[in-house]
Amino acid sequence: MRTPKLETERLILRTFRESDAEAVFIGWETDQDVARYMMWESHNDIDRTKSWIDMEIGNIEKSNWFRWALVKKDTNELIGTCLLYFSESEHTYVIGYNLSKKFWNYGYASESMREIIRFGKEVLKLKEITGAHAVENPASGKVMKKIGMEYFRDCEYICNGGNIKTLGKEYKIVFD
Repeated sequence: MRTPKLETERLILRTFRESDAEAVFIGWETDQDVARYMMWESHNDIDRTKSWIDMEIGNIEKSNWFRWALVKKDTNELIGTCLLYFSESEHTYVIGYNLSKKFWNYGYASESMREIIRFGKEVLKLKEITGAHAVENPASGKVMKKIGMEYFRDCEYICNGGNIKTLGKEYKIVFD
């Protein structure tokens, strides 16, 4: 299934475009406050960001990998990204998200992830979705609680391309 365009009250969730590279690079790849908890290693030059976007464009047709660019409807500004993918190691679908720091604390992460949860439940017919955050990033846990997920267990949290390993909290939502 092709990654679909989704919408919320304030956001458009769309696939990435090559023209997004600069906004991604400046918005979160070079901001260590944002990048420190990402699964991949942050990009120190825009060519790496362009390669990452090319990879994500190549994943658009996959049926187990859904990555969206988060765009504010009122300004058409790219503010972050979110993801729903099948984890082979966990045997379940997992969510992920990050926002440019200037858009933290406005409810955009919760708003976009509610739509991703809806998509997973109603379109993909998933039975459950999990997510995790580093204990040093409790704001991410608040997002997971807001979207209906419940704490499931402690876990190892690996980020920055495997360069950082810390304690994490895993959350889960189970559908009837």
